[in-house]
Amino acid sequence: MLAVAVATFSYGIWNGKKIRVFAAELSAAKNNHNFSSQVEEIEQSFKESGQKDIAGIRDEANQLKGQLDAIIRESEAAKGEIEVAGAPKLAKPTKDLAVDYFSKVNRQAADLKGMIGFMGQIIEVAAVFGKIGESASLEDMKGLIAKAKEKSSAVQAEILPPDIRESAKNLKDSMDTFLSKLEEVASLASQNTAQLDAAYADFSRKEDEFFSAGKEYIDGMENLDIMEEKINSDIERLGKVKFSLK
Repeated sequence: MLAVAVATFSYGIWNGKKIRVFAAELSAAKNNHNFSSQVEEIEQSFKESGQKDIAGIRDEANQLKGQLDAIIRESEAAKGEIEVAGAPKLAKPTKDLAVDYFSKVNRQAADLKGMIGFMGQIIEVAAVFGKIGESASLEDMKGLIAKAKEKSSAVQAEILPPDIRESAKNLKDSMDTFLSKLEEVASLASQNTAQLDAAYADFSRKEDEFFSAGKEYIDGMENLDIMEEKINSDIERLGKVKFSLK
């Protein structure tokens, strides 16, 4: 009986140490890959992008894509570090929660990257035909329209989350229609400026609808702060375990 008691006590001490080691490893992984606040800032930047000019949106889109690439990389690395960490039974729920947390951070960052990437593609087209001024010659207009159509052909709604792809496709189709009407007027194939005005109005409306759909999608994203708070609480609790048979 004494031998069994000693063995049980020794196991409990050893297992408690393993739990504390896991808590320390998880804490280090979180500290090394702490970017939840960055995701929130990027979400807010997308929501406010409709209030900025073309140059501002273009510069910000490039910057945010770089930040999101880093978050995607780091969240995947953090998930990998936690997956290989040894976790006794008592710590297993926390390990699973942390893996799920970083998986969701990764997915949300990828979704945001797709949204900002698509927005950037649209802005690249708008920046071209935005250069067409009243003093532009017909040849200048034709060249700019051709360049805008070339950039429009590279716009991909497939990079977006499925829930907002339809709104994105509608925006691209409307933009292509506007460019076609603009080309007809520039080439003198049509003098119907009413159709051109209507096409531009539809493009503007579809643009507003896409931004609204994007904001709604972001608002519907899971708030990961609750998961993070639970993980932090678990790290503190597990870090104090001295003895455990689980």
